[in-house]
Amino acid sequence: MKQRTYLICIALVAIGLVFALGFGLTTANMIVPVVAVIAGIAILALCRRSVTEVTEDELSTILHGKAALSALEVTILIAAIGFAALMSFSSGGGSGWGLATYDNGSTKVYYGVLSISPTLSVSPLDLNYESYSLYEGSYLIPDPANLTFDDVIAIDAMFAEGHRIRDTTRAFGAALGAVTVLLTALYGAFLWYYNRKYGA
Repeated sequence: MKQRTYLICIALVAIGLVFALGFGLTTANMIVPVVAVIAGIAILALCRRSVTEVTEDELSTILHGKAALSALEVTILIAAIGFAALMSFSSGGGSGWGLATYDNGSTKVYYGVLSISPTLSVSPLDLNYESYSLYEGSYLIPDPANLTFDDVIAIDAMFAEGHRIRDTTRAFGAALGAVTVLLTALYGAFLWYYNRKYGA
């Protein structure tokens, strides 16, 4: 494999990870991004071992260092923005439920989870808040006087799904916050170490 092909492989893996993260956030499924990260690491390792035209000189070392530093800075920035956005998205707003009765005696249970996000209207000091629906669910109980076990399970699943979506969004935000702190701390630690080692 040529070096150019290896770079294309890196780009494709990065795109795949972005799609996996987006899918995980929209479906509240954390397993997909975790599997995607593990698969991406394995694919990159295989691609790296297949590179045949690796040339190591002072210029390539400098370029790799600059690329690594730029990637670190961008990753920290994106993780910090993602942390702030997801935490505000999951923490703002609230949830609500309601009942609707019908002439035939049936009852429909509604449950929804809302998030409130600030939006700028004119100036940075003029904030408006818009609500976004994270989850909307309903269940029709045909005969509330004779509630069945299936009715109870369905209602519980509806409420659990709403809570899971908000909790998963909050978990993703907390994970990005932890990654931001960890990367920043590691960068500072390695910078201190190399400054001491090479007397910079």
